[in-house]
Amino acid sequence: MESNPRAGGRTLYDLKSLDGRQLSPFGQRAHLALRHKGLAVDRVIPVRFVDKETIAFAKSQTVPVLVDGDAVVADSWRIAHYLEETYPDRPSLFGGDAGRALARYFNNWCGLWLTPEIASFILFDMLDHVDEEDRDYLRRTREPRFGPLAKLNETREARLPAFRKSLDPLRLTVKQNGNLHGATPGMADFMVAAAFHWAEQSSRFALLDADDPLYSWSQRLNAKLQTDKSK
Repeated sequence: MESNPRAGGRTLYDLKSLDGRQLSPFGQRAHLALRHKGLAVDRVIPVRFVDKETIAFAKSQTVPVLVDGDAVVADSWRIAHYLEETYPDRPSLFGGDAGRALARYFNNWCGLWLTPEIASFILFDMLDHVDEEDRDYLRRTREPRFGPLAKLNETREARLPAFRKSLDPLRLTVKQNGNLHGATPGMADFMVAAAFHWAEQSSRFALLDADDPLYSWSQRLNAKLQTDKSK
């Protein structure tokens, strides 16, 4: 039986598209962390980009937001720490201080490099999966950084080889260890795998070749996002 010290069920506020796609890599991190812990989510509440008031109760303007009984936790990094501390009897997300430090590195690496790089390949395609208000929001908030979104697709084929090459250290680590965290995946893996799943949900543009070890690795981890195996 699930060990939940808090009453009232578990709800996750996550970014969703018009057709049910998972359009937030950060929300997907939270889903993977919860599934790794074997913790069921009673409700997933879809939130649009512009629905800031929906999650204002969490003092946040971005998803994910986890409501676990009387606890309210915003931000995927804080959610991971909350789950680790609140459910220590469940499989660990970090495996100790060294794994926590590794996850912190990948949290920073994804935020500073991987997520923006992937965004440059898929942002324009994301517009197909959201309503007009969210399209306006994406253009208004992303174009100051990336330039006109339509222009991104004009250069992505030329940019792709360099992007794939830059993943060589990641690729080699997965080939040698099975995961970034080691034999058993941890939060470091979920952060990176969620970014690739976000790309697949948002665009048909293939960032990875089907025979790339990173592709099979991310598919294996992200299979948990397709079927809820929580107990």
